[in-house]
Amino acid sequence: MLRPWFILAALVLSLALGSWVVRRIAVPSPSGSEQTQLAPEQRARLEALQQAVALNPDNLAAVLELANLYYDLGRFQEAVPLYQRYLSADPGQAEVRIDYAYALFASGEQEAGIAELRRVLERFPDHPIALFNLGILLAQQGKFDEARQFFRELIRLHPTLPLSQRARQALQMVDSVQRWEGITVGK
Repeated sequence: MLRPWFILAALVLSLALGSWVVRRIAVPSPSGSEQTQLAPEQRARLEALQQAVALNPDNLAAVLELANLYYDLGRFQEAVPLYQRYLSADPGQAEVRIDYAYALFASGEQEAGIAELRRVLERFPDHPIALFNLGILLAQQGKFDEARQFFRELIRLHPTLPLSQRARQALQMVDSVQRWEGITVGK
């Protein structure tokens, strides 16, 4: 039997992926040889970036672009060390930190991903993407009350952003799942 929080996580994740915040759609890693199943232009770009980084590990633009390509391909474990390398040289990039946080979370380091988003919010407390994504990740962990706080803060700070509408939808889903959980737990 599927747990209600799992259903919510899938619904909330679909909101996140559909939002304007997520500038790329994560594609699950294909089974088998990933390199042979990529589109030819993706494969060529991947190989060129891998070579550029291998030839010049200090080329931060190539490091970030390769990290973002791995992210786009759903190869989060490969993206993580590249984001770390980039951020060690340029630590103030909130958007890169947000992508890094999701890559950590998606690669199984959920608490590290959440901690990274909290660090972004320490420095940029009204960052709409960080607020939304932290709500999403907490909801995925079933921490609905805490997730609600971040969605509500986003709506309070940025009521006219399209992302706030997504936060309103996420709040409705969290409420629905918790009501449903209450019904099924009581049976």
